[in-house]
Amino acid sequence: MPDGLIDVDAKAQWLKAVLGFALPARAPSTSSRAAPDWRVVRRDWQAANEAVDGQIAALQAALRKSGDDELEEIAEFGLNGITGNHRVRLTAALIELGDDDAATLQKAGPKTLGLIDAYRSYLESSEAVEVCDGNPFDTPVVIRATLVPALAQLAAALRATIKP
Repeated sequence: MPDGLIDVDAKAQWLKAVLGFALPARAPSTSSRAAPDWRVVRRDWQAANEAVDGQIAALQAALRKSGDDELEEIAEFGLNGITGNHRVRLTAALIELGDDDAATLQKAGPKTLGLIDAYRSYLESSEAVEVCDGNPFDTPVVIRATLVPALAQLAAALRATIKP
């Protein structure tokens, strides 16, 4: 495993067992595989976002119950605050892309890929995400393990859909 990280299968099993969230099935790693279905991957991305939204809502509730003014203030930011506004920009781009209009995907796809890559990079390095994922409030939060694989699948499906 690179960089001592937990392998993807172990993460997927943990997410399913602890949070009841199943990562989308990974396609086999052969060069002859069919391109991922853009609509299915978008739905999977939405499901990952909704799962993390629920986790953040639970963490916000725990912060509000703490009685600490600073923690209560932090609770007001929500997932958009934690993700450095990357989620808002990507959501807008995905709405612009639509489901599967080839011309729209071709035109706006490269910009969206840039947003996906930036969001993924942010999630992988963000201290705020790390703090939330490792919170001490007995509130399971797995932003990185949930959204990074979903972003990777979103990028792969988009790359397979648009022509260079």
